[in-house]
Amino acid sequence: MAAETALTMSHDEVNLAWRDVTYDVPVKVKAKPVKQSDVNKKQPSSDGDYKRILHGLSGHVRAGQVVAVMGPSGSGKTSLIHVLGGRRESGVSGSFVVNGEVYPNTRSLLGDLGYVTQDDVLLNSLTTKETLMFATRLRLAGRKIHGDETGKAKSRAKAIEEIVERAIHDFDLSRAANSPIGVVGQGGISGGEKRRLVIAMECVHRPKLLLLDEPTSGLDATTALLVCNKLRDIANGEQGSAHRAAVVTSIHQPRSSIMPLFDQCVLLADGREVYAGSTYETKPDGSLTTGGVMGWLDDVGYRCPMFQSPPDFLLDLINTRVDEPEVNAVEGDGAAIDVVEGGGPAIRDRSAMVRELTEWWATSERRRAFLADGDAIAEMRAGRHRDEGEGDTGARHWAVAWMARYNALFGRSFLFKLREPSGVMSQAVNSVIMPLIIGSLYYNTPLTVSGAADRLRAISLIVLIQSFSAFDQLLLFPKERSLYLHESNGGMYPTSAYYTSRSLVELVTIVLFALTSACISYEMFGLNDGSGDARVEFYMMIVAVTVAGASFLTLIGTMCKSFEQTNAVAATMLIVLMLFDGNWINRRNIPVYYRWLPEVSFMGYAVEGAVASDFKRHTFVCTERAVAEEGCVPLTGNQYLRMLDFDPDSTWPMFWLLVLVTVCYRVAAFFALHFFWTGQTYTERWAKLVHSNA
Repeated sequence: MAAETALTMSHDEVNLAWRDVTYDVPVKVKAKPVKQSDVNKKQPSSDGDYKRILHGLSGHVRAGQVVAVMGPSGSGKTSLIHVLGGRRESGVSGSFVVNGEVYPNTRSLLGDLGYVTQDDVLLNSLTTKETLMFATRLRLAGRKIHGDETGKAKSRAKAIEEIVERAIHDFDLSRAANSPIGVVGQGGISGGEKRRLVIAMECVHRPKLLLLDEPTSGLDATTALLVCNKLRDIANGEQGSAHRAAVVTSIHQPRSSIMPLFDQCVLLADGREVYAGSTYETKPDGSLTTGGVMGWLDDVGYRCPMFQSPPDFLLDLINTRVDEPEVNAVEGDGAAIDVVEGGGPAIRDRSAMVRELTEWWATSERRRAFLADGDAIAEMRAGRHRDEGEGDTGARHWAVAWMARYNALFGRSFLFKLREPSGVMSQAVNSVIMPLIIGSLYYNTPLTVSGAADRLRAISLIVLIQSFSAFDQLLLFPKERSLYLHESNGGMYPTSAYYTSRSLVELVTIVLFALTSACISYEMFGLNDGSGDARVEFYMMIVAVTVAGASFLTLIGTMCKSFEQTNAVAATMLIVLMLFDGNWINRRNIPVYYRWLPEVSFMGYAVEGAVASDFKRHTFVCTERAVAEEGCVPLTGNQYLRMLDFDPDSTWPMFWLLVLVTVCYRVAAFFALHFFWTGQTYTERWAKLVHSNA
């Protein structure tokens, strides 16, 4: 059997086996109160405590097969899919055999892997076709496209367009092709169409291994059946692929008609195997029998009652989180069972029953035969599986691939920005409406000593408004974090391509609105002295502080986990920085323990630079009333600046300081995006950073 498999296996197919896979996650253990009698006893340390999620699981999937991972909530289905897809590496032990080669993880499969999450991660304002188009461009960015199946040469754009059209046809998305995805229940495509779209996105590059986490969740029975039929077609190579795919999917509670679509069934309870093997047994005439999972349960004393759905019986049997009523128990094979109305068994102690089932399965002859069948994968001689770009003559240079991904991400982000005007409108209000209001208050401030104070306040206010103007940046990356993690973990692009493209798209509107705000405020405040240099300096300073403020907000957004945290931290930090910009308190009067804050306030840099640019060109006179009532003395602009503890020649140094802090904020935000709140360890994230060309 093994020799035959080795001879007949195709180089374009993937066969995967996993052996003794465990998965541990760290947990924080609260210190228990120590009794007085135990004071002198050595207490166990809570450091390094772990919770085991998966307990030595073994299984396999061959090309052309669909394997269903079943079990109640909390059984470890999603964790197993995560581990098989390389989404979890820290805390994972065991081995993975890919076409005869043993690996510590499945990272080598990244270029040939499709991964469908339980939650649909999509940009709702894009259409179905646009979503598929960008997914295809990203998925195939690292591959050369020579032509179609007939070998006919064609342009890359034409080839990608044909791949998208074929995916729309294969997954029955023609009616929804030009419809915005939207939100289910609030307009947009249906739930079934959305699930097929998500699966199609993961199949445009013809994956050799397709992993799905509960793809039928939230769907009605008919739509769920249609989705599972698609998985069967993908495994059989009937979705425009030249090869069969190996498919592993977790599924919570399938209907009876779905079960025959699965070649194998892995039944989990509390992270342990209850069963792994064929779902049904096939007779010579092609008909199915219940000799698979249902046959094994029948052998150990748990027969499915008449008129009960087998999938429902399976999950009810091993669900340890169901409270059973107190009824009279009778003895049966294995755990005690309760006789309930209707004649069906209800397990009293489900945890004990699950333990017995796992123990029986661990020592059963069926499991030994199942593992022996999977061991044949280790004897395959198809040669080492090659990841994308590793000795692959069809791979593009990494720099070309990076630019292709950047271009696709920039186009997608720009289109999304146009379709989601809320962020643009908030910037328009802050950069157009607010300057008009402030400008009407400080309209044509006079060149008097009292007018100089008004000029300072006006410039300080416009700097403050511009620092807040791109407030939507605060929520930019938190909103898209799930999309970014799904796509980047799937090898669609490195963090650098996503971060650079997304930042540059936002920078376009930020700079345009900053220039608009600078123009309005400069003219309405009466800062125009006819000097072109003064205008350039003021415009540059306002643009610089706007970009610095947006970068600062982006940094906070990438470092915080929730929207509530980002709002609280940003408001507090911006107010603190505002207080030390030179307007609210003279720098000479700042308490000694706060004197370091003006040195780190980017708002202070902008206020000093803009005020110095304006004041040094003027002399501030006194009105007759000010002379008579206050003894006013005229001041040159430089004198007034010295009184504020500002340097008259600080304009361009402050501008370059703003550029420097902007770069620092952006670099820090990049690393925060890559490392924070990813659900992975820093070691895993560092490995992804190093091996993904940043």
